[in-house]
Amino acid sequence: MAHPRSDLSFVCNRRTFFRALFQEAIIIQGSLKGGQGGRLSELGSLPDEQLARVRPILTPEYETFVDQGHVWGRNKTTKAVLKLFPAEQENLVAFNMFDGQHTLGEIGRRLAQEMGWDEAAAFAHARDLFLSLVGPMVCVPRDAPESDT
Repeated sequence: MAHPRSDLSFVCNRRTFFRALFQEAIIIQGSLKGGQGGRLSELGSLPDEQLARVRPILTPEYETFVDQGHVWGRNKTTKAVLKLFPAEQENLVAFNMFDGQHTLGEIGRRLAQEMGWDEAAAFAHARDLFLSLVGPMVCVPRDAPESDT
């Protein structure tokens, strides 16, 4: 039986590896300045209050495109292609704000306005979309998450 996420292939070349290492260093640096710290893979365990302050940004290694009703990511170096998410309005509204300027909290509020959802549901959707893109390094936090202290 195939692993449920076997359709996602992750090819790590030298450039991608160093980008990932750099992003991990940003998280560690944030912990030294009093932030939560930790690894990118641990972002999902942060409280929503901290995640709401994260500013998602797309990594330059990927270009995105829409095809067959989905948004896809193509690694510019390896040409590996990943199916990212369905090209539905709620996903596109959130994804288009993953520019390093808007926090997940702001994205959730905008999504609530656009879709007529309550803010908690909209934030949860934006958060889940962001976290689904962190694993394959398509999207990362612009800065280290700040702590609540």
